[in-house]
Amino acid sequence: MTRFSIGGDVYGVQDASTSYSLTNPDAQTLRFQVQQGDHAWYDDSSVDRSEVSGAGNIPGGTPINLNYQFMVEANGPNGSFTNTADGWFIVGQMHNDDNSSGVGTSPPFAIQLVGDHLQVVARYVQPGQNPSNGAGNVQMLTLWTDPNPIQTGVYNNIQIQADVSNTGGGYLKVSINGTQVVNYSGPLGYGQATNWEYGIYRSTAPETVAVDYRNMTLLTGSAATSAPTQPTTPTQPTTPTQPTTPNVAPTVTQASASPGTGTEHVGDVVTLTLTLSETVTVTGKPTLSLNDGASATYVGGSGTNTLTFQTTVASTNTNTSALAITGVNLASGVSIKDSGGLAANLSGAVKTFSGLQISNTPIMPTQPTTPTTPTTPTTPTTPSTPTVTTPVLSVADSSLTVNGRGGHIDLGTTLSTTDPNDKVSLNIKGLPKYETITTGDGTTFRGGNITLSSAQVASGLTLTSYYRGSAHPVATLTLTASAKDPVTGAVTSATPQTITVTDPRPSATSGSTTSSGSTTSQGHGLHHHLSSASNTLAATVPQTTSLANYDTAKGSQTSHSFALLNQYLAGSSGRVDGGQIAAAISNGAAWMQNSFLTKPHH
Repeated sequence: MTRFSIGGDVYGVQDASTSYSLTNPDAQTLRFQVQQGDHAWYDDSSVDRSEVSGAGNIPGGTPINLNYQFMVEANGPNGSFTNTADGWFIVGQMHNDDNSSGVGTSPPFAIQLVGDHLQVVARYVQPGQNPSNGAGNVQMLTLWTDPNPIQTGVYNNIQIQADVSNTGGGYLKVSINGTQVVNYSGPLGYGQATNWEYGIYRSTAPETVAVDYRNMTLLTGSAATSAPTQPTTPTQPTTPTQPTTPNVAPTVTQASASPGTGTEHVGDVVTLTLTLSETVTVTGKPTLSLNDGASATYVGGSGTNTLTFQTTVASTNTNTSALAITGVNLASGVSIKDSGGLAANLSGAVKTFSGLQISNTPIMPTQPTTPTTPTTPTTPTTPSTPTVTTPVLSVADSSLTVNGRGGHIDLGTTLSTTDPNDKVSLNIKGLPKYETITTGDGTTFRGGNITLSSAQVASGLTLTSYYRGSAHPVATLTLTASAKDPVTGAVTSATPQTITVTDPRPSATSGSTTSSGSTTSQGHGLHHHLSSASNTLAATVPQTTSLANYDTAKGSQTSHSFALLNQYLAGSSGRVDGGQIAAAISNGAAWMQNSFLTKPHH
């Protein structure tokens, strides 16, 4: 949920908050990675996500000019890219302002991957139509699919020019490596503002994937239209004399050690791995200089973007509390280069591994001659498990009613804890598809299992209904407050509480009222007479009659009313079902039942 600036624009982080989800290999590059099960706090388990999203919306009808370089890292055999996501795999999207539309939507346009092929898609609805996928109004356009598989470890220059408007003037132009692949003019989007969002957003899949973006620029308005554009069609001759994609030297994006922590003694082997931004070829035997006075020798990895080195701890090594790579040594004739012949920039290999200690003393096995007699264990003076303060969840009203579609209501929840160091959160289950919850900063959540931070709860939670039906559904929300100790990781949860939400409030009467004030019945015959009689008697009720008086009367006259009902049913003419009459007055006051049942019927 961190916010930071990219090219002067504010972006927010939406990922699983792991150490690898979002990294910054250099000042111009963001690296996104997901494993199966990695998703943002508002997602469910069906998606994997690591993205940054623009915090500011761009009004519809505003020219947009996007330029960036994009690369996928190899995750398959022999430097290939594997993608088995069977729903979607978006790597850049112009996201709709769903708070304005009131419903969740798919992106007005997106750059995505289908298997290992790049694809450009666009969507729109006619003005005034509901843009949710379930409404059936969205028109989807597949504008381009690359016939060639994407090449791993190679940056692609991407330029996007667009105007997201469905009322006239909409367009989308996309160029890849200097060649225009999309030139669309027509309605685009849903009539709301948009924001640029990029990284990885896919339907969950088993393989780990990583993509890199660098040199991102976003221009809007007059700045977008005055920016230089890439050629729309290749010039003659068709074969370019110079490469359209600049060859950039590969860089080290990550250095890791195995094991990563602990103490390694004489004879132990430590494996060090360098991950580069693209596939490289290794000639000779490069080595890594280490701060324990030894070096790690290259083991393998040529032809991929991952190089492996190993070192064995010796008695001549210097003891150190944190092993570190201090440099890469390339002797005469030794090289690490990309496919274009550029030598790799290896400055990113320098790294200290905190907690990985080196000891030049071998581990000597201990051989006790006689087992010692066990002593009686003493009672521990400290608890064996860390304690975490249970958070307190307060619910102002456990039964709420939302007045119709588009209605809002405050959930009236507060979180508190006596330990300010605990990380407190609130989990809400059971939210139906036709309702959303919005925090005080304008972030909207939907889904049957969502988790909110204590800050989001403190900002205020508003439930909004989009129910369209004629029934009165009742949803039960289950709220569970949890606290996590930031040091030990221990978690404790308060007893769950529930809130029932009725949507919408039922109508006060079941019929329509005529100009004379009587209720029009939907039935015929005696049922109609019953309705008229009930209204006539209701008009004579004294205005001072209270619900408490009614309950007393009802309780005291139960036997009498039942006898009158039997009397009436015994004299029925058989032309109507007496049970319908009984049902029609089953909620009436006791004196009203008596008056009606003793009245002659013809």
